Amino acid sequence: MTDVDGALVRAENVHKWFGQNEVLKGVSLHVGRGEVLSIIGPSGSGKSTFLRCINQLETYQKGRIHVGGELIGFEDRGGRLVPLPNRRIVAQRRNIGMVFQQFNLFWHMTVLENIIEAPMLVLGQRRVEAEATAMALLERVGLSEKAHAYPMKLSGGQQQRAAIARALAMKPDLMLFDEPTSALDPETTGEVLNVIADLARSGMTMIVVTHEMAFARQVSDRVVLMEDGKVDCEADPETFFRDQPSARLKAFLATIH
Repeated sequence: MTDVDGALVRAENVHKWFGQNEVLKGVSLHVGRGEVLSIIGPSGSGKSTFLRCINQLETYQKGRIHVGGELIGFEDRGGRLVPLPNRRIVAQRRNIGMVFQQFNLFWHMTVLENIIEAPMLVLGQRRVEAEATAMALLERVGLSEKAHAYPMKLSGGQQQRAAIARALAMKPDLMLFDEPTSALDPETTGEVLNVIADLARSGMTMIVVTHEMAFARQVSDRVVLMEDGKVDCEADPETFFRDQPSARLKAFLATIH
């Protein structure tokens, strides 16, 4: 399901406070089905908080976020937003995969066990079905030989690829990546970015918070700069990096180059 104009994700005037600190100050963005949106910006600009609001790991206090035409986290009762009970929020998360900076794998489980747990518990898959799906995903991310290894025996890049396979096992409509390579060394960063690029080529809808400018330029359909809790500018990658359509973007790119 999508909005009438084809958007899978639609955020409208989203605000988020932590106490007196307003972290999101009216963020409005849309992402079409099959589109890859990269979000860049300085630390503290609200990028990760915005992703966490989409997945309802954080609750936004103003505005609306729709995924697949469904209002996320709230029910609209005559124009008044009423928070959903936790069980309904959990159900909404089933269609949204998220990969974090830290890999968040269960250390006491093998890679295979990490991947099959949610499909069995949440989706009700039989173990044989869940394991078949998991092995296919491990093949896809280049880790089929590590199915029975424990996370502590894997490199950082391998752990992150296992985390991607775990998210994909839930067959999400949307994948969120929160700086998935920030904890990795340069050698293993490439392994993870190659997997994400393959997902992009397959038509997966994705929002990627990243500091990898070359990746954002090559893989994205659109790139957004967030600054001080707001969308500063957005454009297709060629226009974004060539024309640098805002003074703040020019200054930000100068600091990283």
